[in-house]
Amino acid sequence: MEKKKLSVSNIIYLLLIAILVIMLINPTAKSLWIRGLINIGFFKPEIPAQVLPKVLTNPSNIAFRDNTGKILNITDLKGKVIFVNFWATWCPPCIAEMPNVNELYQQYKNTPNAIFILADVDNNYTTANAFMKSHQYDLPVYTLAGNMPEDIMDGTIPTTLVFNKKGELVFRHTNTANYNSTRFADYFARLIKQ
Repeated sequence: MEKKKLSVSNIIYLLLIAILVIMLINPTAKSLWIRGLINIGFFKPEIPAQVLPKVLTNPSNIAFRDNTGKILNITDLKGKVIFVNFWATWCPPCIAEMPNVNELYQQYKNTPNAIFILADVDNNYTTANAFMKSHQYDLPVYTLAGNMPEDIMDGTIPTTLVFNKKGELVFRHTNTANYNSTRFADYFARLIKQ
């Protein structure tokens, strides 16, 4: 009986299957794959050519809690551009976009009229802060301080929102994106200058 040898195409096929299985069961591997796609130009946030701000019916419902228990309400932040990112430590797309969010934050963390809120949807400061430390991010972690209106946060993560200085919602994106792209950074800078 003759033994069959593995051909190069069979070996490549088996390697691809192994990579796919690893990505399905390992969130870190999946996030690295997504991060690679972000870095080569996929997952760009769609910035509207003409911004039609959404005036919220009850913006006081949009509130977050910091690690000291202090409540931060969107209505209290008028005059500031607010970047809100809903995320979780177990979410590969969230993990994949976090380096870019951190880079954008580094550009604006000392700008008095720019606020960044990284809202952990699991409401677990310990896990979220441990994640930030282990990845050497200094992003400000918050939890939800009440129910979000469904038209703001429908449960899809990551979801990113940007509010202008009037407290109007001017940007909403669900899924992974590169928030440190030149186009988005320019958009964010224009909002701050307005």
